[in-house]
Amino acid sequence: MTERLRIGLIGWGTVGSALGELVRAGPLPLTLESVAVRDRKRPDLPKGIAIVAPEETLDADVVVELAGGIEGPLTWARLALDRGKPYVTANKALLATHGRELADLADRRVAALLASASVGGGTPMIETVTHLAATGAIERIRGIVNATTTYMLSAMGQGRTYDGALREAQEAGFAEADPSFDIDGRDAAQKLAILASVAWGKWRPETEVDTNGIVGLNVPAGETVRLVAEATKEAMSVKPIPLEARDPLAQAAGIENILEITVTDAGTFRISGPGAGGRVTAGAVYADLGRLVAGERPILFGAR
Repeated sequence: MTERLRIGLIGWGTVGSALGELVRAGPLPLTLESVAVRDRKRPDLPKGIAIVAPEETLDADVVVELAGGIEGPLTWARLALDRGKPYVTANKALLATHGRELADLADRRVAALLASASVGGGTPMIETVTHLAATGAIERIRGIVNATTTYMLSAMGQGRTYDGALREAQEAGFAEADPSFDIDGRDAAQKLAILASVAWGKWRPETEVDTNGIVGLNVPAGETVRLVAEATKEAMSVKPIPLEARDPLAQAAGIENILEITVTDAGTFRISGPGAGGRVTAGAVYADLGRLVAGERPILFGAR
């Protein structure tokens, strides 16, 4: 019988709690051993599970970080990987800032670094880019990878003002109270940097992305504009672009993400699906755990 993999989980928000349910009810031999949260007195914490400090999750077989931010997660990732522990995360900011360091550490310590949920939510964008990069030379990646701006730009194309579209997105749950990370383009830029790093086998930070958001943008009624993330081996950009109706990216709406990958002598491949949501994002984390159960020890940004 396969030995159960013990999980130390940092973060019990929408995605963390959904992952906890998957671990409890899913088919993989996994056990949620401990959970680290800022407020240990929260009423929604799982029963019968040790509530610990983040550093104590390192006693488990694998650390899963779903807390967000950079400072704390960077410390926890370094500690886990230095001990040879697999580190699974959905933290795009961490990876777009310190991905090279963490991949190198994982390689030196024969650990593992997995982050399928960091781009695309439950849509396997990293896996698709990894597969295509292994089978041919990628020329370009191009896509819609931020739900907040897609929702707002769609509403503006239907006649809403910028302020009205933002308010509507917040009321619908597609935008945060402070939406700056999305509307400034940084969320899309971090995701693009991760995908480009995977596509061309060299880590590329967010700082290399030419980023323009949608703050104060005017979209004439009837026009289709989307925040397009695009990368080649030489350059990366995120900017709002008017799209013709026949462009597949123009079809993105709501929380849908679309990614196009153009491969030399093989054409353009396209993948789409929900880019947000606790259940679908937790599913991507669960799939990463499945790879560890199967004995794999992949390293994001590592040598193919």
